[in-house]
Amino acid sequence: MSTTSNLASRMRQATRGSGLEQGLRVIGLGSCGTVFEIPGTELAFKKGTSETGIWKDFTLTNKVHNAITDVRTILQEAFPTSTIPKTPLCHNYHPVHDEIFWSDKLQRFPAVHRTKQPLFTVDRILPLPQKTREGLIEMYFNEDEEFQQEAKDSQDNKDCLVRIYLGERESERQQFDVYDTLRNFPLRLNMMEDLEFEVSELANEMAIGLAILHWQAQVDGMDVEFVLGSSATWNRERPRGYEDISAPPHKVETIIIKHRAVHFWILDFDKANTIELTKDDVHTKLVPSFLGNDPYYPRPQADEELWDEFCSVYLKASDVILRAKRADQQVMSLPRRFLDEVLRVSRMNENWNEDDNIVFAN
Repeated sequence: MSTTSNLASRMRQATRGSGLEQGLRVIGLGSCGTVFEIPGTELAFKKGTSETGIWKDFTLTNKVHNAITDVRTILQEAFPTSTIPKTPLCHNYHPVHDEIFWSDKLQRFPAVHRTKQPLFTVDRILPLPQKTREGLIEMYFNEDEEFQQEAKDSQDNKDCLVRIYLGERESERQQFDVYDTLRNFPLRLNMMEDLEFEVSELANEMAIGLAILHWQAQVDGMDVEFVLGSSATWNRERPRGYEDISAPPHKVETIIIKHRAVHFWILDFDKANTIELTKDDVHTKLVPSFLGNDPYYPRPQADEELWDEFCSVYLKASDVILRAKRADQQVMSLPRRFLDEVLRVSRMNENWNEDDNIVFAN
């Protein structure tokens, strides 16, 4: 899906002065770090409090990005009607002791964030289109017209990424929730159905993404996020470089970034770990990471038909990846083992009650 955007004008600003020379703006907050927009560019800074965590996020994000790049073609051939999920590319990493970087950039951070902490430069995941954001506000925010207009005008709400929770429906209490921010907006299964989302296609694309994580990148996916966001697109499908050397020099625009395409993005790998392709790691890493995460993935108790479709696509994508790696039969059996174990543990825990199992420290 594509839509017009003001990115073109902001990119043009970069021709008048680098975004690195302008003030930085917070566009995301999380347990791993704070994300800052670099104005006039398609980049962001992600700044962490833990050097171990932010370095892991930097390296594993790139590991997954590279894995997606490596298998994109064969998976697109296997799933021609699906869009392969994306992971942003991380560029430069700057530790606390990088004095050259900090002497030049520290004063460009907002005052409350003007501390030296490890960070990296990363491709920015652009927010969802304006019409989508306004539709969410009209549907789920306070119905007061003045309140809704303030929400639509809010800069924070323009930084909208949506968390896709295919494994959970709203509880009776949550159905009466009134939202006040679009940052990390939680879109649960019944909400997607109400909005007439292509839920089946989202499940398919999530299954492909998870298969890439497990069997190409060999990352367990602990606490990762699956979100809907945008990316800049070319002004035509396959732009060619201008090559007429006989013409006099003149203005050439082979790309005008004026549209956004909506994609599934996988991000936040600071708590994830690498795996070996063994039965032990399926049981001790993959299954706990799947069941311990937020309810991104379909679950049979939320929608059994959607779960079955998710499993079918996950197994097919896993098979494509592992065959390309020339995996032996024991490794080829691991994706099915993973799903069987997820189902077994899920059913075992169906009657588990959180309130009955809370233990307070003395």
